[in-house]
Amino acid sequence: MDVNKIAELANIMKTNGLTLLDWTEGENRLVLEAAAHKAAPPQPVPAEVPVFAAVAPAPAAVEEPAAVEEPEQALDLYEQKTPLVGTVYLAPQTGAAPYVSVGDHIGAGETICIVESMKMFNQIAADCSGVVEEICVSNGQIVEYGQTLFRIRED
Repeated sequence: MDVNKIAELANIMKTNGLTLLDWTEGENRLVLEAAAHKAAPPQPVPAEVPVFAAVAPAPAAVEEPAAVEEPEQALDLYEQKTPLVGTVYLAPQTGAAPYVSVGDHIGAGETICIVESMKMFNQIAADCSGVVEEICVSNGQIVEYGQTLFRIRED
């Protein structure tokens, strides 16, 4: 293809405001693409000057509410925590029964959920045997390392 022909096609693009030209002549193919124009730099926006109002002084002493104490029965429960960061699944697959439910008796080493981490499905086994008193996460929830999954009343 002749250099003069290419220059002529580029001129046609510019004159007609074209951004792309695909030209085939015999066995030769030429694709011309116009460079994107840079946008004008943003104009500065005048900043608003903040207005400060006088604020009344805080009361000298604010009494803190008493800490809420957990029931005694929750204190003696074993907290099964996740060893991984990931997504927790309480059932082996969608629509299946969950591994455990509140009130179920589980044995140490029994699979109680799955945590998907880095596209790996990791079965989480119970650290102790006992009765599941509380499920602290929901199916599909993202969990952090060390987050409590279940509370178990040990045998």
